[in-house]
Amino acid sequence: MSYQDFPWQKGGSLSFKKLTSLSLPPLQGKKVLDVGCNEGYFSGWASFQRASFVKGIDKQQKSIEQARIWFPQCRFSCIDWCELGSEKYDLIICLSAIHYAADQQQLIDLLMSRLEPDGLLVLELGIADGEGDEFIPITRNITATVTDTRLFPTHNKMHSLLDKYSSKYMGSSVMQAGDPVPRHVYHVCHTRPYAILLMDGHYAGKTSFVEAIICEDIFRIRGEGLYHEIADGKVFASDSLKDLIQYVPGTKHMIPPQITENICTKGLLPEFIQICRHLAEKHGKNLVLEHYIPYAHREKAAMLFHEAGYFVVDIAMYAAYKQPWYVKRPPHKQYVAYQDYLERLCDIDEEAYLAANPDVAQMISEGKLPSARYHYWYFGRREKRKLS
Repeated sequence: MSYQDFPWQKGGSLSFKKLTSLSLPPLQGKKVLDVGCNEGYFSGWASFQRASFVKGIDKQQKSIEQARIWFPQCRFSCIDWCELGSEKYDLIICLSAIHYAADQQQLIDLLMSRLEPDGLLVLELGIADGEGDEFIPITRNITATVTDTRLFPTHNKMHSLLDKYSSKYMGSSVMQAGDPVPRHVYHVCHTRPYAILLMDGHYAGKTSFVEAIICEDIFRIRGEGLYHEIADGKVFASDSLKDLIQYVPGTKHMIPPQITENICTKGLLPEFIQICRHLAEKHGKNLVLEHYIPYAHREKAAMLFHEAGYFVVDIAMYAAYKQPWYVKRPPHKQYVAYQDYLERLCDIDEEAYLAANPDVAQMISEGKLPSARYHYWYFGRREKRKLS
């Protein structure tokens, strides 16, 4: 069985479902690098999105040869990632590959060094269960008789690996048959120094605010961490709120933006703010809330703190309003359109091909081949078989 899944062949990687779980941005005009590209499914997506330049690399010569057939508009090289050269890219994707690296930190640093200042690295990888900052050796069943052992990071280890960069956990990827650990997606970009601009008029509270935030005892609330504490019963919340704060089924991980949207739309934002206030009162009242609140509910959140007696400072992140290119997502219909494009890409008249090649028809009837298209593109084309 091939690894990547195409309309004309069954693969083990569930490529379409993986594509929709990566939260890739629109790629028009961007330079894209696909590390461990296999037969080029994701390189093809970048080209379909009208990326200006797409390069895929893989160590398997057979996979590279096939990728060149499917997507001749992309550039493919059979090289190791240490042979990347000095070229820089707007987007680098590294999917289901980092566990093959002898030094995973070194690979991440290498890929980040090939990223433009405003570029994005998308990592999809297996995450081992555990609370420690460590790699966990996991034995994988490659075939019925072949196994190997690879190191998979815990979430805490992943945070350590990405500590010098700006990273965001995007959620779970698709589980594939035989996966020893669940797959997850991280987006990584370069960090920048911060400029905090306090530009209001006299007596607005600028000095008081600066003096407050530089003190060591200010209480910091991370929204996602608070969600975990509520879900685990460590912080009291009503049943209505707890029902919205759920782990992804089968995991100990959440998708906080979805939870927050539901909290706001169902009128439970006042309760969430009240929980934050009660926690802060145990630590001296001053607090920093590090949490996404949808724009339509942001003023309400500020007003709730104001009415509770707080001096409220609402800091807007310029990047959120500027909307970097990698914040946007293509609509789902574009994913479906890509599948339709792939379907047309290698279409042949299967009935005519089988009539011209009865031995192929016999192998298909015996279950030795999945389809006439599969035979033609993997064997018949090279054997100069007639299409009709």
